[in-house]
Amino acid sequence: MTEPHDRRKPQASATEEDRYDFDQASRILAAMDFLRGEAKETRIQEIVTMIDASFRILVTTYYCILRYEMAKLPGTDMMQ
Repeated sequence: MTEPHDRRKPQASATEEDRYDFDQASRILAAMDFLRGEAKETRIQEIVTMIDASFRILVTTYYCILRYEMAKLPGTDMMQ
């Protein structure tokens, strides 16, 4: 069994350029959206609720990261 990652130490391989992979994140969101449709077809409310809640958390996180990254662009006064 592998040891859990130590969160106190930053990873040396992560550079500023490749911190976020927006293409991969959009593929994950597309897959979760597909799962939402499949969950609705099951008509099992617990599954629909769980998949829908997971999708909403991912979408919210994705757009928070996008907003944060866009605020760092030159010419934006969003950062205070």
